[in-house]
Amino acid sequence: MKIVGVVASYTLILLTMAFGGALLAYWNVERTTWLTERMNLAHRSYSTHLRLSAHSYQLFKQFGDAIVIGDQDGGVGEREMISRVFDDINEIRAIIAAEIRLAGEQEREELMVMDEIANKINVLIFEFEDLIRTGRSLDPVTRWLRFSDLLDEKIDQEFRSLMEDAITEEGEEADAARRELEKGAQRIRLIAMVFALVASVLTLAVTFYYRARVAVPLKRLMQGVEHMRAGEFNRPIVVTGRDEVGHISHLINQLAADVGKHRQALERQNAMLESAVAERTEELERLLEEAHRAEVNRRRLLAEVSHELKTPLTIIHGESDVALRGHDTSEADYREALCRTREAAAHTSALIDDLLFIARQEGGELNIQHERVDLVAFLKDALSLSPRPVSLDTALSQAIIHGDRLRLRQSVLALLHNAFMHGGKHVAASLQARQDGYRISVEDDGSGLADSDKELVFERFFRGANAAYQHTEGSGLGLPIVRAIARAHGGEAGLHDRHGGGLVVYIDLPRSVSDEANA
Repeated sequence: MKIVGVVASYTLILLTMAFGGALLAYWNVERTTWLTERMNLAHRSYSTHLRLSAHSYQLFKQFGDAIVIGDQDGGVGEREMISRVFDDINEIRAIIAAEIRLAGEQEREELMVMDEIANKINVLIFEFEDLIRTGRSLDPVTRWLRFSDLLDEKIDQEFRSLMEDAITEEGEEADAARRELEKGAQRIRLIAMVFALVASVLTLAVTFYYRARVAVPLKRLMQGVEHMRAGEFNRPIVVTGRDEVGHISHLINQLAADVGKHRQALERQNAMLESAVAERTEELERLLEEAHRAEVNRRRLLAEVSHELKTPLTIIHGESDVALRGHDTSEADYREALCRTREAAAHTSALIDDLLFIARQEGGELNIQHERVDLVAFLKDALSLSPRPVSLDTALSQAIIHGDRLRLRQSVLALLHNAFMHGGKHVAASLQARQDGYRISVEDDGSGLADSDKELVFERFFRGANAAYQHTEGSGLGLPIVRAIARAHGGEAGLHDRHGGGLVVYIDLPRSVSDEANA
């Protein structure tokens, strides 16, 4: 075929492809716009259904609170929530109307479903309001039975089923629209790939036709030699044919491959040596850092223990000197000296026990006697041992964990003692349920802690500014023991500022396995 014929054929094919591609692109844009609008409406409907469900259940909860504990705000909250619910219903109806205009009458069935949901909500609102109005004249048992019937049958069975079916249908519709949009995008990609492939094949065919059989191989051969000269041995020379140029390019490629293999082997060996040296250096630095940290901790612990043991030992030594000072010391003086000596020895023994307890917990050697503990009853019992009345704030009737009752009591009493010593006049305890367990909190209205002290208050023998300058009692082991007990139970201890001034110290304990199953 002549060159003119090849050029004319190639030009005609390109024009045909360009015209067909433009038509397909226009159709795909229109189709994608329609699918995108439908998917947006479906997603809006789905999210609005979810919001309607949330607002409805919040409204029913407010009605339930008004029935159980009384209407505290004169129905203001219920009216506001009713307005939100019907705003959601009106918005859903508007979205469905837009879907009908876009997709046709097959979407009208959704209006019937929404009318059924709206009617059900109206019936429930009427029954709740009727129960609130007549509830005062009913005996508690009858009122509770009517309330339970509303919750179990009208809401949990009928209304929940309607909402879940509507939400599921909207979610499926949104997913269907999304899948259709993805199919359209995939179709566009496929068409683009086909056009690109055809264009590439035609371009390669024409290019191959016009290029010389000798000039191209020679040019590639020269470029390949230049790359190898620059050290790029992984870029082979691509020359086809069985002529001299092809044979020379093959020999050069083999030579470059051999040189490249030797070079890669040397680079791998160097990389392995560098990696080994780096790992060894990092390991040595880590060991040196651990040794330094251990030495610092050892010196600090020795200094702290020496400082804390100095006072009781001085008392023991002083009382012994007083008792042995003269021959005319009375029996009462001897007994008083022995009592003080015994108190100092007991303080020293308690201090050592606390240090051993913390050390065993940090070493993972602490034994915890696990038993079933109801935190509600446990806290009431522990607070009864407090020297000052302390209130318990909790909405729980039962909170079951498995733990060491004596150690937990020790930690709660330590928190109370800390609040009495360093807090204000108001001390209160609370128990709250968390996602993975329960939180015991003790709060006070004292002066609180500085931010720098909050990071150190759980360290052994640390005492904050208010404790160091206002009180002489305490060894600085109370909160470290609380954290050790909490961590031994798989929990944690911490603190934060109290709203309005003061401090809140808390213990987080994990929920027991059986309690999680029941929940």
